[in-house]
Amino acid sequence: MTKSDSRQSETATPQAEPKAEPEAENKALSFKALLVIYLPALVLGLGAGIALPAVPTLAKSFDVSFGVASGVVTAHLLGNFAGTLPTGWLIDRFGRRSVMIAGPLLTSLAALLVWLATSFSELLILRFIGGFASQMWLMGRLAAISQGASPDQRGRQVSWMFGMDTTGMLAGPLVGGLIASVWGASAPFLAYSIIALLALAPSLIFVDTAPQPVPVVRAKPDGLRPPNPSLLVTLKELVRPRLAFFGIAMFAGLTRGPISAGLLYLYAAFAYDLGPAEIGYLATAAAFISWPIGFLAGWMMDRFGRKRTMIPGFGGVGLSMILMAGSAFVQSPYPMFAAIFFFAVAMQALTGGSVQTIGADVAPAQSRGSFLGLWRFTGQGGAALSPIIFAIMVDQLNYGSAFLFTAAAGLMVAFLVIFRVPETGKAAEKA
Repeated sequence: MTKSDSRQSETATPQAEPKAEPEAENKALSFKALLVIYLPALVLGLGAGIALPAVPTLAKSFDVSFGVASGVVTAHLLGNFAGTLPTGWLIDRFGRRSVMIAGPLLTSLAALLVWLATSFSELLILRFIGGFASQMWLMGRLAAISQGASPDQRGRQVSWMFGMDTTGMLAGPLVGGLIASVWGASAPFLAYSIIALLALAPSLIFVDTAPQPVPVVRAKPDGLRPPNPSLLVTLKELVRPRLAFFGIAMFAGLTRGPISAGLLYLYAAFAYDLGPAEIGYLATAAAFISWPIGFLAGWMMDRFGRKRTMIPGFGGVGLSMILMAGSAFVQSPYPMFAAIFFFAVAMQALTGGSVQTIGADVAPAQSRGSFLGLWRFTGQGGAALSPIIFAIMVDQLNYGSAFLFTAAAGLMVAFLVIFRVPETGKAAEKA
């Protein structure tokens, strides 16, 4: 490659692959998509939903402050963050099937050990392992969608995958809250452990594309290794042409971290003294609100484009966090908090799957696992960092300041989408 070619490749705008690969015959509505994407998401979402109301109550039961209790959320996100790069390498090296099997197995084991945990430090370690395992499951399926779905199907497949996860949470929190009320705060994790094993069945019968072997390059007589275009592209080649996209991934993680990780439920437990049953009701209602919006968002991305869905979504999340900050500053009654909370959930649902869809759009075919590992590393870095910042701001300042920080991150995503990145997916091809 000449220097001019190299410069062009660095400055060229990454677009969706113009043509899907041979495996890319999967449709958003198909038996294969149902079996290997939606059904496992539904099952694991149900298990996670059952465990959700137990998390803040279990943390609070160890008699720690809000800042320390938030560690159960942060540990899970740190596990997600730590699992990104290793999982990307594992996908490229061993294929998706191995990762898809290992993820639910590790999730089940971690949940079982949480049920048996006797100290807060044990709880933190096991939440970290659970976060690592959930990253393995998610990235395996993102790689499958990136390779197996055409650009006009990816938005729906990614968003509907998250939508099925939300569907599982419709009944999960209510059931989990009742289990915790009767058998103790850790009991829902035993149910989660059992349910996670059910997600293994589709992965066991999924016929995965074998990982592409890296051919051996023999040295020339002068001892110099010739260039090998089949080797994984360098970090610079992966990131530099897509720098603005990675910025979106980072700020989206900062925005979504406190919400998706359950810090709003932890806030409700401390600010309004809600128990596991009440948190279960709140989470179930939130799932009912976000469920149809999540499915709608996937259709909107494929029909109208990624940007027209993300701008109102992240702008709305920013606005909801500004309102939440105002509620915290004036210590509004619980009904006011609940109304703002449900608005935040609705806007969060509109953004669901959008960042991962963009990642699938711009992932290079020759190193898809490694790229998605870097992509998730960036996003999860923001998601893992945001609860830490949130907790520090709460302990050092107040709840309102922490919510304003989250609002600023959401508005930054909207700014980058409007001014710094082009459209991807089918809409970009038509343009």
